[in-house]
Amino acid sequence: MKQVFIYIQVVALSLLLLYSCKLDNYDFPDAGITGSIIDSETNELVQTDIINGTTIKIVEHGYDPVAAQYLRVKNDGTYANTLLFSNTYTVQPDQRNFLQIEEQEVFIKKDTKLDFFVTPYIRVKDVEIVKEGNSVVATFRLEQTIPDAVSKIGLYAHSEPIVGESVYLVASEVVLNRQVNEDEVFKVVINVGKNTALLKPNEDYFFRVGAVSSLAGAKFNYATAVQINVGEVISEVEPEGTLLDDCESTGGWAGGNGPELDSTDPQEGKYSVKFQTNGGFVIQRNFATPVNANVDSKYGVFQFYLYISDVSAINWDWPGQIEITSSGNPDSQELHWNFMSQLRLKNGWNKVVLKLSEGEETGGKIDLSRVNFFRIYHLDVNGPVEIKIDHLKFYEEF
Repeated sequence: MKQVFIYIQVVALSLLLLYSCKLDNYDFPDAGITGSIIDSETNELVQTDIINGTTIKIVEHGYDPVAAQYLRVKNDGTYANTLLFSNTYTVQPDQRNFLQIEEQEVFIKKDTKLDFFVTPYIRVKDVEIVKEGNSVVATFRLEQTIPDAVSKIGLYAHSEPIVGESVYLVASEVVLNRQVNEDEVFKVVINVGKNTALLKPNEDYFFRVGAVSSLAGAKFNYATAVQINVGEVISEVEPEGTLLDDCESTGGWAGGNGPELDSTDPQEGKYSVKFQTNGGFVIQRNFATPVNANVDSKYGVFQFYLYISDVSAINWDWPGQIEITSSGNPDSQELHWNFMSQLRLKNGWNKVVLKLSEGEETGGKIDLSRVNFFRIYHLDVNGPVEIKIDHLKFYEEF
């Protein structure tokens, strides 16, 4: 019996060794593909975002089914994958910031090169980025190649050259949602003096101009990032503005499991207003006496502090809203902003800065001299979340 057991062990070991040898005999990737996304008119690289930017879909032949692979295009418009097997592949750009081109069948072997000549949705042209006083100023023109409106333009700053709409320390964006004229000169400004917590004096930063089409699924188009030393900076005090609510009282507040005053780390004064939720939340403030914001819709800013204990509990694919009205109710004389991932909220306190010019109207135009209602809501929340609000105000930004 003992001999039989030893024999079984020997056989099992032999099979294991044989299986291991077979595994060791598998071929290693012996092929790779590199290339560039090139503007067919200017011969310049079509730059993109490193995150949520252009991707290339490749499907290897000879397997059914086979999962597609996606190559991420670098910021500068180049791409590379050197861990492929020699074979025929179907290759086509997937997510992109240019007009789609036909798929290609390519035999990929060692050091295969494949460039794509394309037409970008938007060309960002004649870019100048300079330091003027406390500000970094970008001027540029845009050329549209498709009839869809230009959705948004922006100037983005970061310590690394991968700067863009998805990676930045400071951004200044303007919502257009319109056609543009090729002769039109745009100007976007980042005030370094107002952002000294993020942009340090005498340090080098990369600044990059981008624009995105309103075409569904379009990715940002960019000009080349420019490195600038911000030099000496005079710190600027944030405008005092017009107070909407100092959150030193719960009067007028309603919603969630609250409200209650909280003295733990308020952003202004002694208290913030706190709410608890185990799911979606609707938090609002009614003002018995309307407040004159003392701003206009072109340059006005609505700002407040928002605390969220766990941002991962919120489904950011579901668009909640932030609203102000002059009707005393939602959906009438309302200006609102989508409460989505674009706010880049983090756990803890966040400063929410909303340009009035970027808000959307519902139920008629808001009367900014008689603001009497505020609401923030999000109905897709998984799990308990603590929310605090502090110091709502208006000011003008030039």
